Amino acid sequence: MTLVKNILSIIVVSGIFALHPSLNKGNTPITYFQHFVYGNTLTVSTNEYIDKNLLQVKWICESKDALCEDVIVFKNGKLINKIPSAKGNQILLVSYNNKIIGEIPQNKTAKDQAHQYSIELLSKENSLFFKGDITGPSSYHGSPVTMASL
Repeated sequence: MTLVKNILSIIVVSGIFALHPSLNKGNTPITYFQHFVYGNTLTVSTNEYIDKNLLQVKWICESKDALCEDVIVFKNGKLINKIPSAKGNQILLVSYNNKIIGEIPQNKTAKDQAHQYSIELLSKENSLFFKGDITGPSSYHGSPVTMASL
């Protein structure tokens, strides 16, 4: 019985270790395991002056290998679709009040990689501030963009 407990303990500890984000690199079995557990996540942060119902996030794929359809990921203040897992060039196109305010480009080298997508949209004194980041193997760290008017 002790042997079974030791084996189960090793499996649990190894599984927890394998889920550490720093191991989400390249095209490995650990990457696929992390994608299975985490998938792609999207976080949208705003302040009280932003109406999330006017915010839309659209995923656009530019792949030569497969047919890609544009997918609206975030609309009317909530997540309505998951960000697809596809290899190749992709863009998250962010619009506010039907105006494109920014984009987050990505070139995914493998299909099943877990990524964390982050959008920050703030408003102050009739100015709109946008920033988008991607954390994962195909990361992107954008510079903040300021628009003069809403």
